[in-house]
Amino acid sequence: MESEWHKETRERIVRTLESQGHRVIASHPRQLNLFREEVKIENCLSDADIVVFGNGRIEKIIEIESEPNPKKIIGIVIATHLCNWLRAEGNNYAFKNIILEIRYREPVPKSKKALKLNVIEEPLREIIENREGSVSYFKFEKEA
Repeated sequence: MESEWHKETRERIVRTLESQGHRVIASHPRQLNLFREEVKIENCLSDADIVVFGNGRIEKIIEIESEPNPKKIIGIVIATHLCNWLRAEGNNYAFKNIILEIRYREPVPKSKKALKLNVIEEPLREIIENREGSVSYFKFEKEA
């Protein structure tokens, strides 16, 4: 079930992107699977909260995390790369040079969770931006 914060954040991001002229598809009530069209949630490798299209292709995947933790964030990054690899193997169109943007609710400042999220940001950025792959840029952004 989608939390109120998640819903408000998703709707605000979609409104902003659409006002900028982007074509946007958002999840809730439907699921946006990154690998297969029709699968049950327990079989889904990864899904997206918001997909942004431009120039006839996916330009950006936006994930929204209301309760972020390092394991979830790392999982999103790995699952996105894995889905891209499987799409290419299955003759689906692979993602190319997309932006993976993770928007998250800021944890209590200086809490263990906040400190751990700060620790993983740079290594994840290095992994993504310094290797050839589906994601060309990683944006890790706090939401109010």
